[in-house]
Amino acid sequence: MRNSLVPLVAAVVLFAGGLLLIRPTVDRGQGGPEVNAGILRLPKRDPIRTAAAPLAGTTAAKLEHGARDDGLWRIVVVAGDDRQPTTRAAMLALGEALFAADMIAVMDPVLGASEPSPPLPLPADRVIRVATRESDIAATPAGTWRASVAFTVSEPRLPSGHPADGLQQPPSLSETLVLVDHEGRPAAGEAPGWPQRWAATGRGIVTAMLGALLPPSGLKRPEGQLTADWGSALPFPPTTPEMRWSGAFQHDLVRGWSGRINGRTVIGKTGAAEPAAAPLLRLLPRGDWQPAAGEGRWQQWSRLRDGQRQSFAIRDDGDGWTCSMWIERPDVAGLVDGWLKAAKGGDAAAAGHLRRLLATPALPEAQRVRIEQAAR
Repeated sequence: MRNSLVPLVAAVVLFAGGLLLIRPTVDRGQGGPEVNAGILRLPKRDPIRTAAAPLAGTTAAKLEHGARDDGLWRIVVVAGDDRQPTTRAAMLALGEALFAADMIAVMDPVLGASEPSPPLPLPADRVIRVATRESDIAATPAGTWRASVAFTVSEPRLPSGHPADGLQQPPSLSETLVLVDHEGRPAAGEAPGWPQRWAATGRGIVTAMLGALLPPSGLKRPEGQLTADWGSALPFPPTTPEMRWSGAFQHDLVRGWSGRINGRTVIGKTGAAEPAAAPLLRLLPRGDWQPAAGEGRWQQWSRLRDGQRQSFAIRDDGDGWTCSMWIERPDVAGLVDGWLKAAKGGDAAAAGHLRRLLATPALPEAQRVRIEQAAR
């Protein structure tokens, strides 16, 4: 019995010795910060958890196309277009800036999991996509780092030419691109660790981006902003690993999601290539989606769920598919009745909704006439 323990003890000793011989090849924080999907939650008293190392060098931002935004947001989706560490550092820094301005930052990093990641059903004011164009990160946090990071700012909404496009208010901005070029090194006498260096790099890039995008007042949560109340939560859209929903929107007459499938093919369960939209199209019948009459290049489906008529549409764009799910307001006349009555009683928000409806292209003509007559 005693001899039988000798091989076991020897194996344990060899295993322990092997662990001691193994040296980590990546220092803590070397691969950049982790960004988790969902609402960014930071401590209220001390939201900046990692101090930024003082840097020397240059960080310059250029508004490539589009126009300056107003920065009056409540909910912003911060989406990563790649898994580069500079992208994640910029995403986290942008989330920190939004949190500090009392806004909700919905983090949407590129995930490596094969399972779909359902988006959060929060209608957003902006979607900001972050992508690293180029990067040259030194082997140590004490070296010179170079990076070029692009920020694409858009308003979540149905695309132009969509069957329900006319139910939306006109867009408040066109898609805007800000490109930031960064070259930095630690300031004289500084010896930062990886976390402090990534924090400084990400925050420096984001500070430059916001300076080029926003007015001098910067980020500011609006007071008394008109929001479209639908009386219920926004339902989740159908989701597969190939599908990337960019954000949710909610207008007075329509609400929903817009998203995209990038690429033409994926490898199916049989190991053979198939169209990248095929998994989503197989999913729709399982969710009680029924084919409906399409418009133009849009294929459409619909279903009745929780008393709401939900619609889904997909369009082949050549290099991928544009997807959308939406719900149209069922009783526009009743909605106008309520707002007309409230506005007559001095409700400023109701009057604002009525003015906004007049800018909605597909507002039924009878309701447009009623609103215009009441305004005289």
